[in-house]
Amino acid sequence: QASLLKNDETKALTPVSLQKELNNLLKFNPDFAEAHYLSYLNSLRVQDVFSSTHSLLHYFDRLILTGAESKSNGDEGYGRSLRYAALNLAALHCRFGHYQQAELALQEAIRIAQESNDHVCLQHCLSWLYILEQKIFDSCVLLEHSVNKSLHFGLP
Repeated sequence: QASLLKNDETKALTPVSLQKELNNLLKFNPDFAEAHYLSYLNSLRVQDVFSSTHSLLHYFDRLILTGAESKSNGDEGYGRSLRYAALNLAALHCRFGHYQQAELALQEAIRIAQESNDHVCLQHCLSWLYILEQKIFDSCVLLEHSVNKSLHFGLP
């Protein structure tokens, strides 16, 4: 269903029926992180900001609680989950037009990525910072910097 939602939404279950199935799954296994992620995608589809935020946060909480990522820093582990959770939360807020909340979440993602020396996450943050700045201001300096850094690290 997640693949269908990303690639061909018309073939996926309807939002209501998919959410019913997910609620049944989560009733028996509330720590099923992937079900929370699918609920997040389903909520995005119907533009439900509350449910999508709720599901996104539960997804990352469950990744940490279930021990799916067990190291405390570096490329894997809690630190990685936290910085990508903040980055995804920033993207979510930006999508719904909550630019101040997006900026705060993005600042947190940048801080955690800098502490972990995660250049890939920082480049993603820079891209979202550019998108956010475009929503508020008209600036091409961030884009030029992002492209140069992406080329330096071999990122697309």
